Amino acid sequence: MIEFPEIDWPGAAPETSVRVSARARYVRLRVVPPGRVELVLPKRHDRAALPGFVAQHRDWLIATLTRMRAEHAGQPAQRVAPEDVYLAALDEHWRLEYRSGSSNRSWERAGRGLLVQHKGEEWDKVLQRWLAERARQTLGPALLSLANELGFTCNGYAIRGQKTRWGSCSTKRVINLNWRLLFLPPEQVRYLMVHELCHTVHMNHSTRFWALVGAKEPDYRALDAAMRKAGRLVPAWAL
Repeated sequence: MIEFPEIDWPGAAPETSVRVSARARYVRLRVVPPGRVELVLPKRHDRAALPGFVAQHRDWLIATLTRMRAEHAGQPAQRVAPEDVYLAALDEHWRLEYRSGSSNRSWERAGRGLLVQHKGEEWDKVLQRWLAERARQTLGPALLSLANELGFTCNGYAIRGQKTRWGSCSTKRVINLNWRLLFLPPEQVRYLMVHELCHTVHMNHSTRFWALVGAKEPDYRALDAAMRKAGRLVPAWAL
């Protein structure tokens, strides 16, 4: 998981995000209207150098952020269509192309390219629908495979877009997975699945439940803590 480096912001800290881009050749910073800071990284980068890079550009960031906030005061947040998408859970980079049309559709192309046709400014709806389908194709089968591997009984799954939950388990042992999990690293996705599978045995967060989680995933405490901050990994347009 890559987090935006901490720096000393004057006043309220802005919303920040980190995006890995298949097209990026070098590390760069962007200030997106009305005042969001994005760190764009190439697939191969030196994580240890990121704090120094951001600190070096602090004065520029503050000046640009101040100007942009003033220019967009009182205006709704601008949505920016991404040039590409990195699905960390699958280690997949998808290059995106857009075109206006009379309907909202998408087509996958060879070499992990995606053509997004959208009505008006509804490109984000098309992308979210495609992400839900991608999760259905990948995360669902992975959940059933993990259930079999760990000896759990799972009676199916559903892919949803919950606003406040990464996943849930019903009393019928059907597990709901949030398609936004695609933006999280594999170890966190696996932990979320283990967590929900343990709910097929204990529908609570009792001592016995956590004991079972620990038996299936010894590093669950660190992973559970990471999940509380995982929302930072989801791009704004996917929220």
